[in-house]
Amino acid sequence: MNKNLSIALNLVLVIAVAVLYYLHFSCDHKAVLADGESNDSTAASKPIVMMPKEIKASKIVYVNTDILNEKYEYVKDLTNVAKANLQSLESAYKKKADEFQNIYGDFQQKASQGLLSENQTKAAQEELGKRKQELEEMEGRQQQMMEKVQVENEKVFKAIMDYIREYNKNSQYNYVLAYSNKIVGSVLLANDSLDITNEIVTGLNAQYKASKGK
Repeated sequence: MNKNLSIALNLVLVIAVAVLYYLHFSCDHKAVLADGESNDSTAASKPIVMMPKEIKASKIVYVNTDILNEKYEYVKDLTNVAKANLQSLESAYKKKADEFQNIYGDFQQKASQGLLSENQTKAAQEELGKRKQELEEMEGRQQQMMEKVQVENEKVFKAIMDYIREYNKNSQYNYVLAYSNKIVGSVLLANDSLDITNEIVTGLNAQYKASKGK
């Protein structure tokens, strides 16, 4: 129970942000024959090699997702809600599970000593069945919580992506990369001068604050 709920919470706490802009590429592909030979029967068997495109200098920046998770108010609010739901569900489930275990233990002890009549045995079994069903229903609510967290996580990701696209209309960066100090990814080292995290977080929080006021 706790393990699955922790996974659900982690869906909120971990957000991967990666936006790829592919701009300003020119020059059509030009086919040339290998080794510059003419198009005769021998050359025709040679592999065709495409002329490489001319690649202009790229403007690259990055967003630190560790800081984004820590300072983006939308993520913080969702995290607080998820924690509250987690604690409530864990507490209720533990209480029900303890009650079930106590009733089951008492039933086993009395049944082994022959202290229960047929009607008492039937009543105890019905009670245990009812409580088992309640636990299963709570586990179902756990699954619903995980699905809800996933939906909210997708909303967060969309909000970040939409904002970065809008932000980049003026900046016109070729690449906006995601960088983390905690998780090994494709970016292993990043120059601080390329860090636009604070600008992105400030803009996202202003946008989130405005949306909450509606």
